[in-house]
Amino acid sequence: MRARICDLLGKRPNRQARVVTFSHTRNKKVQHVNLQNKRYYSDNLKRNVRLRLSTKGIKTVNKYGSIDAAAKAKGVDISKF
Repeated sequence: MRARICDLLGKRPNRQARVVTFSHTRNKKVQHVNLQNKRYYSDNLKRNVRLRLSTKGIKTVNKYGSIDAAAKAKGVDISKF
């Protein structure tokens, strides 16, 4: 099983979070990354690439226009996906 990490940005779960109850008891809690399975067509590889991206990672791909440009800007090798 793969870790809950964004393939493009490397975002990880926040393990520092706490829940404060009414009686002010502090309990530890994990805030997970909002990961989505997405499929993009890579022009460089001439095939579809399946990635687990955070929602911020999806917005990053939209900003750069393609998965190839976003991966190049972030220094990620998408050929292994």
